[in-house]
Amino acid sequence: MKPKLVILFILIFKVSFAQFTNTDVVAKIQTESIDGAISLLSNATNTSEVYKSLRYTFSVFRTNANDNLTKNIQEARFTLEANESKELSKISINEDEKDQLVVLLLIYEEDQIVGKDRLVFNEKKAKKVVEQNEEISDESDDGIELKGIVIEETKTKPGKDFYDFFYTSYSLSQINGNKVVGVFEKLSFGRSTIIQVKIEDNVIHEFIGKPDLEYLEQMSKIAIRKVYKYFKDLKKQKNDIFQY
Repeated sequence: MKPKLVILFILIFKVSFAQFTNTDVVAKIQTESIDGAISLLSNATNTSEVYKSLRYTFSVFRTNANDNLTKNIQEARFTLEANESKELSKISINEDEKDQLVVLLLIYEEDQIVGKDRLVFNEKKAKKVVEQNEEISDESDDGIELKGIVIEETKTKPGKDFYDFFYTSYSLSQINGNKVVGVFEKLSFGRSTIIQVKIEDNVIHEFIGKPDLEYLEQMSKIAIRKVYKYFKDLKKQKNDIFQY
């Protein structure tokens, strides 16, 4: 009976967590075709009766024929009155684009993701590449599959240096997790900062930022091991639930 109780708790926890996304604040990516180009419009809607102070990241991840990944990220803070909708940003791409594109809109209230949307262009090509290299992972709990994406919210040079170490190791390790991994930096006492590696709202690793490259590289190695274990445990958890 105990395993069943644990599994039931996990399922209830997942359902409860999923309700916080696209509930009070709804993220939406809309497309418009204009003169051979596709405009990607990011929008946010406050469905609550409460004023919201928010921020967003609107990202395009491009993978070419050689599997080289580049990214374009727009970000800013914004506010929404009760029941207000607002256009946040716009990105244009060529209509005959051959590369695989993943377009991701994330909306944060403080450090919590409260809204998200995602579009994929040339997804058949993307699946073919994945099938050649690894097993295709399941979709995330809300039906949005996010594979191998790392976002950066740093404030200082040590934060950026850590992100560079971490992202390089993450890519080389081919972890390719199906949830967004975030590198965040927040102010602490005095002039120090705290650097965090988070998956959803889970802090996987955190430490005090220092302008020491050797120290930052060591912290990135520790963070990578913890992130790898997180995704490994998550996959095992899903398999255990499926077997039941």
